[in-house]
Amino acid sequence: MGAQVLAALRAFLVSMLHRQGVREKKAALEAFSFNPLSALRFLGLYAV
Repeated sequence: MGAQVLAALRAFLVSMLHRQGVREKKAALEAFSFNPLSALRFLGLYAV
């Protein structure tokens, strides 16, 4: 179940990157993998 949640978050993140016009999605995902809180902030799911 945890893997499904992570896959859904990743798909949503890729969708949001596309909507924001980010061309280097692979690089953004790699950066987010090193700092998961930044991915949550990008998605608006983490307020700090």
